[in-house]
Order: sequence, then C-alpha cells, then structure tokens
Amino acid sequence: MKIKILVFLMMTLVGFSQEKKINEEYNYINDYYQFVYQAHYSYLKGDYQKTYDLLKTAEKNCPLLNQTGIYEPMILAESAVKLGKHKEALAYIELTLKEFGIKFSYFENNFDFEELKSSKRWKKIKNKAEKYYKDYIQKIDFSLRKELNLMKKEDQRVRTNGFDAEGAKIVDSVNNEKLKRIVADCDCYPNYSLNLIGNYEVDEFDPDISVLIMHISSEDSEYWQPIFLDLIRRGRAPADIYGSLIDSNLRSNGIYRYGIYNNIKKDKIDDFENLDKRRIAVGLPPWQLQKDIFELIRKKYGF
Repeated sequence: MKIKILVFLMMTLVGFSQEKKINEEYNYINDYYQFVYQAHYSYLKGDYQKTYDLLKTAEKNCPLLNQTGIYEPMILAESAVKLGKHKEALAYIELTLKEFGIKFSYFENNFDFEELKSSKRWKKIKNKAEKYYKDYIQKIDFSLRKELNLMKKEDQRVRTNGFDAEGAKIVDSVNNEKLKRIVADCDCYPNYSLNLIGNYEVDEFDPDISVLIMHISSEDSEYWQPIFLDLIRRGRAPADIYGSLIDSNLRSNGIYRYGIYNNIKKDKIDDFENLDKRRIAVGLPPWQLQKDIFELIRKKYGF
C-alpha cells in the first residue's frame, strides 16, 4: 500500500512538473519576438541566411508562432529553400499545413518552392494535404468564430453612418464582458494564429477582432493590461494588443506611450527617449525597426 501511495505521489509530482513546464517554460517577450522582428526585416531585405539564423534561434527558444504579417514557418521554409536546406523546408511546409491551416495551393503556386516539387516528400505532403486541412477545420470552434464576428458587426453598427455615442457605450460594455468570458475560458486571445477560430480561408468571416481592443474603455483597460501582457509573454496573444490597448485610449489627448500608429511623429510620443525600452518590454519591435519594416513591405508589395 505504501508503495502504491509513493508511486501515486511521484506521478502527481511529475504531472504537476510537466504542466508547469508547459505553462511557464516559454517567455516570448524575452526570448522570441525580437529575433523574429529582425528576421522579418532581413527577409524583406532578401538576406535569407540571416533570416534563417534568427528564426532558428527564436524556434530554439520557443515554439514557432504564425503571426499575421510575418508568418514565421512560411518565411523559414522559403529561406531554407534558398539555402538548399530542402528537408527542412519541407518540414516547415508540413508544419504550416498541420498546425496553421495553410492550404497546399499556396506552396504549389509559389515559384520559390519549385525545386522541391520533384522530391518524394513533396508528393507525400501533397497527398496528405487535404486530410491535414480537414483535421485543422475540426479543431475550430465555429460557434465562437460566429460570436466574435457578431460582436464586430455590433461594434461597427454604432460607428458606421454616424457615431452613436450612447449606443457605442452599450455595445462596447457588452462586448467587453463577452470578451472577458471568452479569454478566461480559452486562456488565450482568440486570434487565428492559435487555431481556435481559424484563419481567413475558413469561411466568409474575418477572424481579425483587433477593432474590439481599440474600443475597450480606459476604465476596463486596467483589468486587461496584466492579462494581455501575460498572454503576450506566453505566446497566446498578438504581440501588439497591449500597446494598442494603451494607445487607443490616448487618442483623445494625442500623446501616446507606445507609438502603435505608424503616422505618429516623435513629438506625439511621451518620453520618446525611453520608447524602445517600453516597446520591447511588451513584445513590440523597436520604433524605427517597425517603420523600416513597413517601408520595405510598401516597396515589396505595393501597399
């Protein structure tokens, strides 16, 4: 009997240790985001070796995310191809299909992956692609996806064709309470990179709910700040939501803390000398790096 109790206690301790490791092992703010931002800049500059090295460092520290506008596994796959690392490229392609719901047609129609198409693994991945996508779809909470889109529609209903101030107060309050419940239930911000509500290709609904963050009141902001920061740290929320929450509530006085808006000049940012320290501390890229990335995107893609 004593042996059984001892074994049970040991298993309980191991289970607790593993759970703690899963929940607390990774710190994306300290160990991930800054490597990825530098990698994104290098990718846009065409420096695939540096892109690869930086993303591999980030991946060594934390599991890869698939952040909107960066898409780490996809640019890592492309960089690996450019460097002749075909096995790695194929592994990252398969990862994007299985974990992030990217359709195989993206890679098949992309000339950058042309030299992979004759490999046996490419053909195996292609044969499995439909199953991967069906498996991905089955993970999605479609009722939550629909609820979030209805919340967005309500948010815009009181702000389109004239601003309904009283209506906005009611809608924003209701949406805020719903968002509290949703985030508490899933222990994450329900953005599509976490696969809870799916990506843009799933159906006609747009999964981006950032507009809801922009309309959280200053009173409710205090509730959300520690929650958002914790989720960002654990890689369970977009890295920009904390800065967006703060700066959106500073629009009325026109002086900002994190410089989230790309058209804001230095004189509109409080304590500009320490801006980058603040930005990095909440998972954002340095201010000038963000501007440089935006400019490269504009030149590369025309917007």
